[in-house]
Amino acid sequence: MADCIVEKFYQKMKHVNFETYGILDSNNQIHTLGTDSKIIGRIFEMFAQPILEEIATELNMTLKTPESQTVYPDFVMFKEEKPEEKIAIDIKTTYVSTDQSIIKFTLGSYGSYMRKNTKNIAYRYTDYSKHYVIGFIYKRNDRAQESRVYKYENRKEVIFPYTNVKYFMEEKYKIAGDKPGSGNTENIGSFPTRNFLELQNGQGPFSELGQDVFDIYWKYYPEYRATEKPYTSLSEFLVWLPAHIDSVELLHDFDADIVLGNIEKYKGQHS
Repeated sequence: MADCIVEKFYQKMKHVNFETYGILDSNNQIHTLGTDSKIIGRIFEMFAQPILEEIATELNMTLKTPESQTVYPDFVMFKEEKPEEKIAIDIKTTYVSTDQSIIKFTLGSYGSYMRKNTKNIAYRYTDYSKHYVIGFIYKRNDRAQESRVYKYENRKEVIFPYTNVKYFMEEKYKIAGDKPGSGNTENIGSFPTRNFLELQNGQGPFSELGQDVFDIYWKYYPEYRATEKPYTSLSEFLVWLPAHIDSVELLHDFDADIVLGNIEKYKGQHS
């Protein structure tokens, strides 16, 4: 079912026109968007939501948005008869300056629901069977007008605030890196890359190690204010975990032998 969601997402997104003039008021005047990243991020979310609603309808699923805008995720999709198998869908946006710029996203907190199950999340973390990220990448158009007003009939004069929009939908753990998204907040960072296809194909380090290794890594990742930090990189973690596997706990059951086997396989391929 989850793979079907991704397939349908790409099929439907092919027909989306991202050219946005701005906000139309009741006097048929267009207020331009400017290049504020928060506003542009919201615009991409507005493009994605009707697509997700169509997909949910076609698959006889329910799509919900959390009542609070400050909790994870942006959208929840599930079948009414299987509410315990929820799918989280989060929308992330970033911009690049050139085709060679490093692409990086922040992917949500590692200090809340991954550790306490119900903190800052709709439902429980253990209610979700999949966690997806829809990522939008664009170039800012610095020629775009900040807070200008145009008559609707003159809309062709508006300069669009972004260009070269690319997008992907992938499981969070497959695009996650081993470093926080910023130095002073407890947010997971995506793996840095200049190659968009590596994100689209989910080629991050945890894609080989698996969801459980991702969960363990970020559940036990030290808080940024911590004075003692047992690990701060994947290479250090791969040494730390086998020595501490008996004391590791997750919110859900996991097979320690599979986790250790995945680590040994990963070490063998990357030694």
